[in-house]
Amino acid sequence: MIHIKARHEKPRHAKIKKRAIREKRDIPEEPKKAEEAEKAQAPEKEEKSEKAEKPEKKAEKSDRPKKQAAAAESSGQPARWKRLLLTATVLAILIATMARLLWENIRYNRTHYTAEFYQIHSRKLTQSFRIVFLTDVHLREYGADNCNLVQDIRNLKPDLILLGGDMATYDVGPSYDNMLSLCSQLAGIAPVCGVLGNHEDELYFLDGDTDLVDRFTEAGVRVLRNQEAVYLINDNTISILGIEGNSRDFDKYGAREFMDRAEQKTNYDFRICIAHVPMYFPDALENYSFELGLAGHTHGGIIRLPMIGPLYSAEEGFFPTYGGGSYAMANGGTLIVSRGLGDSSAVPRINNVPELSVIDID
Repeated sequence: MIHIKARHEKPRHAKIKKRAIREKRDIPEEPKKAEEAEKAQAPEKEEKSEKAEKPEKKAEKSDRPKKQAAAAESSGQPARWKRLLLTATVLAILIATMARLLWENIRYNRTHYTAEFYQIHSRKLTQSFRIVFLTDVHLREYGADNCNLVQDIRNLKPDLILLGGDMATYDVGPSYDNMLSLCSQLAGIAPVCGVLGNHEDELYFLDGDTDLVDRFTEAGVRVLRNQEAVYLINDNTISILGIEGNSRDFDKYGAREFMDRAEQKTNYDFRICIAHVPMYFPDALENYSFELGLAGHTHGGIIRLPMIGPLYSAEEGFFPTYGGGSYAMANGGTLIVSRGLGDSSAVPRINNVPELSVIDID
């Protein structure tokens, strides 16, 4: 009998069970892998989110100065308006103060004058004498009928009163009766002589007021039109030369011939030359022999600037040299240019008090 050795095989269902068990064991591996994949991807997501947050943070940082500036600007606006209001208020006060001071100065210069004293020395004189020089009054009155001016001149006790012209004003009307009254009162104090100014020339030549010279003469003034007057004062012979017009007229109306003739005369102790326009002296007169020159016309330059001086004159323009004061001449004499006592233009005097010139000669 043949023994057949049968193989001992495991039952089929056992393999199936093992496979099922293995499959069961393998089931958790996929979630683990998914978890591991998620963990691996998490840093990447965090990096991406961080990268996304960084521009946002940068944007916030870049916007922060703008926000701060806007906040500062909005908070600073009230302070800025306060500063502007304060500055405007201070400027308004300063302008109002300056305007008030300016007006007070103009008004003062219309009602007041100052006596300017000058000293001239001469070896020829045996005794001193005093001159009062008036020019450019232009119809102005200091007190009723110039009573204040007359009284001041009387108190100064002059030996001679000289006039530099422009007592009248051409373009305000033909009447100058108050100036005739002034001259008449002055003639009761001391001898009065002088020259015509450009305003009298215009009245005489343009308006045909041929009685003008006679009327001033009747009021006690010796009017010099390229002429000489001689006075004996305190035993001294005083020669007064009166020149008419300006330097442009020097060769036209006999001024040069008169000065040439006067140059030959030496029988005097002291000589004074009067011309209304100061530029006449440097242009034509200062080479002749006389110790003192007198002029007006410039009104002190109308406006006098602090630390600078006179602003304007018709002959020299802006910043004139001969705007007022005393000047040395080429002949060794002294030229005195008075600021005058009145005004003839619409521009008022500013920082420029009218002047009554008092000259002591010894």
